[in-house]
Parts: sequence; structure tokens; C-alpha cells
Amino acid sequence: MRSSLSALPVHLYRCLSCGREGLTQAPGREQGSAADRVYCPSCGQIYPITAFGAVDFIGSSSDLRLTPAQAIAHLPGFAWGYDRLWRPWALSLLTGESFGSEREGQLLAELVGEEDPILDLGTAGGYWSRLLLARDPQRTVIGLDNAAGVLAEAAQQAQPHWQHYSLMRARAEQLPLASGTFGAVISGATLNEVPLDPCLREIARVLRPGGAFVSMHSQQVQGWGQMVQQWLEATGLHFFSETQLREHLQQVGLQLERYLSLGWVAFVRAVRL
Repeated sequence: MRSSLSALPVHLYRCLSCGREGLTQAPGREQGSAADRVYCPSCGQIYPITAFGAVDFIGSSSDLRLTPAQAIAHLPGFAWGYDRLWRPWALSLLTGESFGSEREGQLLAELVGEEDPILDLGTAGGYWSRLLLARDPQRTVIGLDNAAGVLAEAAQQAQPHWQHYSLMRARAEQLPLASGTFGAVISGATLNEVPLDPCLREIARVLRPGGAFVSMHSQQVQGWGQMVQQWLEATGLHFFSETQLREHLQQVGLQLERYLSLGWVAFVRAVRL
């Protein structure tokens, strides 16, 4: 991932200290060395670049207030196991249908359309980013997560010919990204874990008018599944129905355009008004 640093889309970045949109990639500290930081020309705030190439807008992990559900992604070994042992089989298990990566990739591509650039919010190991880039390697995709371990996994699986793929460590409810600049925000298995309204406000802010928000998440279910979800809510997860999600989206200027219900899972597409 370090070899792709020249492609960091710093023009899309936003300083969390002063709000300036458009940051600068600093040269390496030693002659001929790779850049190791991005900085704000207005206030001088520095955002380091990690050894695996992600721009870090968080800093110390002690600054994060994680729910038990969120903390799992920060455990050693999670990043390796999630993409290899859980993610390829998750949708088949939760939908009760055969739902492999090819079907998921086709549906994702259909919901996103030709929108560009794309923010992959809660990217984890970069699963959804890879599905899109496998179809169009020239797309601009930024993978964002607050866990360094999963971003390192995403960097490891990145392909050299993805010249417009980059990573950043940041919070979903405080995006270090310029307003009205993204064609699409995608969120695979993330919306249940983040603070819903603050996150949706930030998604709406960074989308340009007509831009798309595409999410795959666990929807509210009935019967024995409802009891399981009530238990999971104690870990910080939250679940919502189509009606509830539509209301939350409308409050931030996003209009629900498509809702596909498959067992415990919902795929949605909403558009920025």
C-alpha cells in the first residue's frame, strides 16, 4: 500500500481541527523517503501516515470510546479471521439463501452504479472495496475504519493496479472528508454498530446532491430472532425496520430509493436530495 501513496486524494480530506477542506501531503523527512504525514496548510495540524499506508485521523486508541460490539474489531486476529472465516459465508447464513461473493458483488455494483468517488465506511478488511475494484480498478475508493488492524489487512490485500485506492483511520461520526464531494458512500455490515443519526448526518454531508448511500445491515426481525437482537443490543448493536430507517434518512436529507429485504439482512440505496 505504501507504493500507492502518491495517489492519496488529499483534495478530498478535511481538517478536523479547523474545518479546512483540501489538505497537503508532506514530503518524507529524509531525502528520497516516502511521505509519512498529511497536514493542514491553514492550522498546521498533522495527520500521520501509518506503516501500511493509512492516514490516521484518530491517533491514540485510548481516545476511542468503543462499545463491546465495536471492540471486537480491535482484537488480535479479528482482521484475518473476519474476511476469511466469516464474511464469505455470512450472507448465506443470515439470508437463508446461497449468497456468495459473486452475487453480492453484482448487487453492490447495481446499487452503486457509476458513482465516483466512493467512501467505504466501516471498510474492515476492505471486502466491499475489493468487490467494486475487481470490476473497475480505476475507481477512486477510500476505505475508512477506526481499527488499525483491519486497515492493515485491507492494505495487505490491495492490488498494485488499484491506483486510486486509499485508506484512512477515522470515526464514522466525524468524517475527515470534504462536504458534497462523494458520488457514493457504501457501508457493509456497519450501520448496526455506529451511532446512527450522527453517522447519517456525516454521510449526507459528504455526498453531493444525487449521490447514493448504499448499505447492507441486519434489519429488525420478529419471533425468536427479535429476542436474539434484544440480547445483542446490550453489546451496543442496534437494529431498525424499514420504516424506522426511512425516517432517520429523511431527517438528514436522504431519500430511501430501494429496500431489499432478505431474511435478517437488508440492502438499501438512498439518494442525497
